[in-house]
Amino acid sequence: MRAAAAGREVPHPPGGRSRRLLAAARQRYAEDRLADAVSAGTRQVLVFGTALDTFIAHNPYRDVRVIRVTDREGGIAQPPGDSEPVGRATARQLAEFVRFAPGFEPRDPVFAVRLDDPGRHGSAGAATGPACPRTTMTALQLLASCLGGAEIVLEVPRTGVTSVARAVRETGWVVQEDLSADTLASRYLDATAGQDYSVEPRIVRARVAH
Repeated sequence: MRAAAAGREVPHPPGGRSRRLLAAARQRYAEDRLADAVSAGTRQVLVFGTALDTFIAHNPYRDVRVIRVTDREGGIAQPPGDSEPVGRATARQLAEFVRFAPGFEPRDPVFAVRLDDPGRHGSAGAATGPACPRTTMTALQLLASCLGGAEIVLEVPRTGVTSVARAVRETGWVVQEDLSADTLASRYLDATAGQDYSVEPRIVRARVAH
């Protein structure tokens, strides 16, 4: 009350509509970076989960292949036990994924998008379990092994920032951009002053360091 009386706005979490708009902003960011990749010669896109539904329906790039990956673990056999995969995928894992995702060519450059499903977020917009970081690790491990090179746009929930940063580092990627929800909102939306976007996912764009 004192802060309001003094004329200072008290930050508050975004409501449902704002979260949907932020999700749309993340999709728009991914499509913008895809346009850059296509201009540079990339002709295949890997879409993990339900990201870019609208783009896939109206793909404007007639010579660009879009391969959707719906399996939660990316179609890669995981090592036994509870240990997380570290480093690049083995030749067997990569061959398994090629069979799992018909049309994917690991010798060609690939642009990948890994945005989380909106239904897997709680009311505060955070991931509800370890599935997102683990699936992200799997995707990074796989794509780091592609001979043609890879770029990826990742949605990173606030609960997964540390684990995803570790995954990026240990699987041989270099971060090109790391954007907070505040930055995305200011770039793509008519952001509402006084909103606290700290609970919302970040967006990370990375490339394989060869």
